[in-house]
Amino acid sequence: MSPQPTSTRPVAQPDNLRAYLWWTLAELRNTQQTVYPIGLADMAATVAAGRPLKQPVVLTG
Repeated sequence: MSPQPTSTRPVAQPDNLRAYLWWTLAELRNTQQTVYPIGLADMAATVAAGRPLKQPVVLTG
């Protein structure tokens, strides 16, 4: 399986997005790059373990 863009339309807000990648949890935990949302590795690990997040995640921007 390869990641595919969900839309080919231009984004509404320009940003510095240069690429998108599939990362393992270990890669997310150990990267020196900024990954959003902050805490993504912990959230993904919780969900992957079959546990719900304790509260909804609100992304602000």
